[in-house]
Amino acid sequence: MTVFTGPVLEDSDPPYRGVQVPLRFWKVAAFMHDGDLAATAYVLDQSPDLTKDAAAQAMAEAARAGDPPPLGAFRTFQVPMADIANLTGLDLGPLPAADRLPAGVRAARRWTLLESYDDITMPTSQKGT
Repeated sequence: MTVFTGPVLEDSDPPYRGVQVPLRFWKVAAFMHDGDLAATAYVLDQSPDLTKDAAAQAMAEAARAGDPPPLGAFRTFQVPMADIANLTGLDLGPLPAADRLPAGVRAARRWTLLESYDDITMPTSQKGT
C-alpha cells in the first residue's frame, strides 16, 4: 500500500503568523487487490472549527503567546478520486480509474461523511462498480 497526502490550498485559507493554514487535507491510498490496482480517496475538513469566531480568537491568542494553534474536531469524507485531482490540480495517473468508490455512490452522494469504519465504502471487487 502507498499513501499520498497533502493540503488542499485555497486563497481563502486563514492566516496564522503570516502563513495561510489549509482548512482541508487530502489522502489517497493505492494498493493491489487480487492483482489489480485499487485506490480510495479521502478529505479531512477542519473548516467548521477554524472559521468559528471562538476558534479564530483562540488562534490569534496562541499566535500572540507564541504557542501552536489549538486543535479541534474535524470531519473526514470518503470522496471520488477525481475530486482529489480537481481540488489539487494533481495528475493522479491511473488512480481515478482504480477508484474503489462505486460509480453509483460517486454519482449519487459524492462525498460521504465518515463517522465510523462502517461508513467506508469498499467493494470487494472492481468489477461492476
